[in-house]
Amino acid sequence: MKNQGEKRYRGLVVFDVDGVIYRDFFLKRLAIHRGFFSFLKLVLLGLKYYRNKINIQELLERGYNLVKGISSDRAVEIAGKIKRVHNLKKTIEILKNNGFFVAIISAGIPSFILEYLADEIGADYFHGLDIDRYSRDLSKEKIWVISKRDVVGKLVKDLGLKWNNVVSIGDDPNNIELFKKSGISIGFNPTKSIRKEATVIIEGNNFLEILPYILREGELPKNLQKGYFIWKREIFRKLIHIIGIGVPFLAQYFSKPLTLAALSAFIVIYLISEILRHHGLSFFLLAKITKGAQRDIETRNIIFGPVFLGVGIFFTILFFPFRYNLPSTMVVSISDTLSSIVGKLTGRHPIPGVKNSSIEGSIAFFISAFAILAFFFPLGVSILVAAAATIMEIIPIYNLDNLIIPVGTALMLSALT
Repeated sequence: MKNQGEKRYRGLVVFDVDGVIYRDFFLKRLAIHRGFFSFLKLVLLGLKYYRNKINIQELLERGYNLVKGISSDRAVEIAGKIKRVHNLKKTIEILKNNGFFVAIISAGIPSFILEYLADEIGADYFHGLDIDRYSRDLSKEKIWVISKRDVVGKLVKDLGLKWNNVVSIGDDPNNIELFKKSGISIGFNPTKSIRKEATVIIEGNNFLEILPYILREGELPKNLQKGYFIWKREIFRKLIHIIGIGVPFLAQYFSKPLTLAALSAFIVIYLISEILRHHGLSFFLLAKITKGAQRDIETRNIIFGPVFLGVGIFFTILFFPFRYNLPSTMVVSISDTLSSIVGKLTGRHPIPGVKNSSIEGSIAFFISAFAILAFFFPLGVSILVAAAATIMEIIPIYNLDNLIIPVGTALMLSALT
C-alpha cells in the first residue's frame, strides 16, 4: 500500500473482483483456455461451492490444478480480456474525489493480476492470492485463502478509520464475514446467501448505481441520485408491461394455439431464469431484462409480477373472445402503467391501508381505463367496468393485480354485454 499517513479519509470502499468488477470469473476464463473438459469440471466445482458442499479453499486448490500449465504472462493476457462492469473508472474517480480510499481484494485472483487492475482503474490498494508473478505455472499444491475481514481490518487500522466507515461490495459467500463487520454492505448481482446479509442489493451492469448508497444526495448530480435510477428502472419496467398489448393480436390474427404455447413457454423460462438469478447466475437476455426492471423491494426474492401478468393474459385469451380479451389486456398494460407513473410523479394522497398507492394514481387508472373501454363498449358499461378494474388495481396483494385485472375485466365485460 502506498504511504497514506498524511491524508485523512472519510471512509474505505472495498470491491470484490470476480463477478463484481469482472463481469466473468478469472478462474473460469483460465479453464476455458485449457479446454472444454477443464471448464466443465470447474463449473461442477463452482456448483458445489455455491451449494456449500466444498469450501473456497478446496474450490481454488482444485480449480487451479485444472489450469495447470498456464503461465503467469498468459494469465495476465486472459485477465486483460475479461469485460469490466460499466462505468467502473468513473465510479472510483467519484469516490476518491469525495474522500474515500478504494481497495480491491480477491480471495481467488493472484495479487500480480490485481496489481495491473488497480493501476488500470485507479484503486489505492490491492490484495489477492499469493502466487509468484514469475512462476511458469499457476498451479499450487497448497493455497492459503486470505481472510478479507482480516485484510480490511488492518486497512481500517492503518487508515485511522472505524468499521462503520467501511463500504463492502461483493457477490459471493466469501464476503459474508466482511459484510457482517462493514457499515454498509452492497450485494452486486449477488448469490442467495449474500442477499440475506447485504444492506443493499443492486443488480445490473452499471457501477454508478452504488454511489447513492455511499455518498449524500447533495454530493451527486441529479443523474446519479437514487431517484434517477429508480425512475429509469420504472420506465423500462412499464415499457415491458405495454408489450403485452401485442399478445391478443397474435392470438387473433396469427395463431391462438401457438400464441398460448409461446406465452406458456415464456412463463416457464422466466421462472427458471429467476431462480438462477436469485442464486447469482444469469440466464441469457431474460436476467438482464429483469435486473433492469426490478424495484428496490424486489431485490431479495424471486419476482413473480411478470408471471402473474403472463398468466392473466393467458387466461383472458384462452377463455374470452378477441372483443373482450383485447380491451382487458389494454387496461392492464396501459392503465396500470399510467397509474404507476402518475402516482410517482404527483401522488400526494396515499390510499389508507394500501401500500405504494395514491388517489392520484388511481384516478389516472380509472380515466385511462374508461377511455379504452369506451372505444369498444357503451358508456355505462365502460364506467362500471373501469371503476371495478380500479378497485382491482388497488387490492393490496403483491402483484396479483396483474392477474386479476385482465381476467376480472374480461369477465365483467362478458357478463354485462
